[in-house]
Amino acid sequence: MNKTTLLLMVLVVSPATLAHHSTNANFTQEIISVTGVIEQVRYQNPHSSVLIKQTDEAGQETFWLLESGARTTLERRGVFFDQLPIGSKVTATGRKGRRQFTMYLQELSFEDGSRFIPEPND
Repeated sequence: MNKTTLLLMVLVVSPATLAHHSTNANFTQEIISVTGVIEQVRYQNPHSSVLIKQTDEAGQETFWLLESGARTTLERRGVFFDQLPIGSKVTATGRKGRRQFTMYLQELSFEDGSRFIPEPND
């Protein structure tokens, strides 16, 4: 293999290996819960997400980004984000993010008592 080919491989492969990250890099082991209203759902690869709006007693709004697994992984497990209607009041539980107002979603509980679990324990 000549030097040009090796250099080209390093330039192409290196950024690709940095593109994905472990959830441990972005989320702590601390479990938190937040109550709010679903504002947006993004069902895509490599990470799906839910945006919820939390409003405190003073009317101050905080938007939380709840990350989840990849769309294809979730679909293989029979989990579909159309189960998350916009405007639904929910309590989200998951791993606290290292960035402010982020969480790795473990469960959403709805007012009627139903639950949405994106990655159930097998």
